[in-house]
Amino acid sequence: MQEEFSKEHTSTESTVGFPCESCGSQMVFSPARGKLYCSYCESEKEIDSHAVEAPEYIFYPDDAQYEAPDWEARGSMTMTCPSCGADTVMGAGTMTATCPFCGSHYVSDAQPMASVIQPETVMPFRISREVAVEHFGAWVKKRWLAPRKFRRGRHALEPNGIYIPFWTFDAQLSTSYNGYGGRRRTEHYTVRVNGRTQHRTRTVTDWYPISGTETLQFDDIPCVASKRIDRALLGKLGAYSMKVLHIYNPAYLAGFLAERYSVGLGEGFASVRGNMEARMISHIKARRGYDTYRNMHYHHNYDTVRFKHILLPLWLSTYTYHNKVFQLMINGETGKVAGKSPLSAWKIALLVALGILAVGGLILAMLALGGEI
Repeated sequence: MQEEFSKEHTSTESTVGFPCESCGSQMVFSPARGKLYCSYCESEKEIDSHAVEAPEYIFYPDDAQYEAPDWEARGSMTMTCPSCGADTVMGAGTMTATCPFCGSHYVSDAQPMASVIQPETVMPFRISREVAVEHFGAWVKKRWLAPRKFRRGRHALEPNGIYIPFWTFDAQLSTSYNGYGGRRRTEHYTVRVNGRTQHRTRTVTDWYPISGTETLQFDDIPCVASKRIDRALLGKLGAYSMKVLHIYNPAYLAGFLAERYSVGLGEGFASVRGNMEARMISHIKARRGYDTYRNMHYHHNYDTVRFKHILLPLWLSTYTYHNKVFQLMINGETGKVAGKSPLSAWKIALLVALGILAVGGLILAMLALGGEI
C-alpha cells in the first residue's frame, strides 16, 4: 500500500483549478454530491479517489525522526495570513481568500507547497455549506445572553470550510515499575477514658514491595496539529472517523481551505505520550489490585510507534467582539456544533437585577405571612 501512496504523492503535476468541461467555469467540491460541481451549468464530475485505510509510518520518539517520504502536494499552494500568520493550503487557481481563523480578507500571495509531510488521506466534507448555515443559525439564536449584534449578525451565515490537520499515533508501550503497594485493614483496639474502657477502630496500611513489567497497545491516538484551533471546542464536536478515509486529491480542496500543520510530528507525539503513560500507570495499579501505592517508579519504553497525517473537515466561523475572537465550529462529517459567544453586559446586569428582585419579593412575601427570616 505504501508504494501506491508514494506514487500518488511524488508526482510533480500541477493544476490551474478544476474548469468545467461544459462551460469553463471553476468547479468546486460538493459535500452533498461527493463530486466536483459547477454552479453555473450544474455539471458534475467524479473525483478520482477511493476509501482506504490510511498508511502508517515509523516514528522514533527518542530523536523525533521518522521513516516517511516528504511528499509534494500536487496542485496545491500555501499562503500566510498577513493578520494572524496562519498557514493554509488551497487549490491552485484561487486568487482571493478569507482567513478562517481571524476573518481577514485578502488577495493571496500563494507559493508552491514546500516539501513537508503531506496528508495522504482526507475525510471529505459530508456536511454542505447550506446545512452548516442552518446549524450555525439555530445555535446563534439560542444564545439569548449574547449581544443583539451577535445574534442578528451575518457572521454565522458565512462559515469557512477548512480541513484541519491531525496526527494519529499507534504505539506499543512497555513499562517496568517498582515501588510499594499498600493494603488497608481495620484494626480494633481499646483505650481508657476517665477510668472506663472504650473500643475503637483505626485503619492501618500494610506495605509490600512490588515490581514488574506491563505492555499496552495504543491505536489511533489523535493529536490536532493546529495551534490556532480552540482545542476545548474541537473536543466537544465528537469523534471523527479516522480508520477509513479517502486518498488525498486536491479536488477535495476546490472551494475549501486546508490548514498546514503548525504542531510538528515530535511536538504532537509529546502531547499525547503523557496520556498514554497515565493510562499505563492506571492499568498497572488496576492489575496489581492494591488499595494504595507509594514510592512508585516507572520506566516507559516505546517499542514501536507509527503515525499518519490526515485532514478532517470543519466548518468554522469567527466573530470579533471588543477585540476578542470567538470561534463557532461544526463537525464537517457529523454536523455537531460547538462554540463560544460574547455576553451582553446589560443583559447580565438585567439578569442579576431580576434575581435580586425575585429574592426581595420572596422575603417580603414571607414577612407578610408572618414568617421569620
